Amino acid sequence: MVKENKKSSSKTEAYENLRYRIITQELPPGELLTEKDLMAHYQIGRTPLREIFTELQRQGLIRRVARAGTWVAPLDLKFVKQIAEVRIPLEKLAGELAAERMSAEQLELLGRNLEKAESDQCLQGADLQELIRLESRFHHIIYAATSNNKLEELLLEFQAISSRLWHSIFFTEEHLKKMLNDQREILDALIDRDGERCGKLLVKHTQAYFGRINGLK
Repeated sequence: MVKENKKSSSKTEAYENLRYRIITQELPPGELLTEKDLMAHYQIGRTPLREIFTELQRQGLIRRVARAGTWVAPLDLKFVKQIAEVRIPLEKLAGELAAERMSAEQLELLGRNLEKAESDQCLQGADLQELIRLESRFHHIIYAATSNNKLEELLLEFQAISSRLWHSIFFTEEHLKKMLNDQREILDALIDRDGERCGKLLVKHTQAYFGRINGLK
């Protein structure tokens, strides 16, 4: 049962918090999500909540059945590993296209996002929710920069499903620094408009993550 939260949330805040709770399995697979409880918890209306549900469903994080209800989607490790086989070559393509098509504004957004992630608070693991948000945002900016709606849609779905294993992996400060160094190299390749290098770096970055989850049972 979701406890009521007296503080009103914006739709964006509610979406990011609910997404985070699903990714970290605070709301475990199979958990029933009732509109009444969530509207009270986030102090938002039915329309914005249903818009949030639509986005989470598109990302494969929840399941909705008409007249039956809404549940947190099951987490299947085998399925996540299968996604890796599809996602990795698409990351390469995204890097190549983004290097060619990314706007100056998107480059600036990516740089600011990385600076926040490199802050001491995130790097020392003091704010895991913020670090997950910034890691996701880094990829989302790149996907949007491809100007390919179908590619962006697929990668957003795959990235959201993969993120649900974050909490199962122990990240040392060394691992976090390596992740952020990867992002810095990717940003540099985008600034240089080097699509081949950017694609290869995104593949390496993604393979490193999936390499860590391969040890999970």
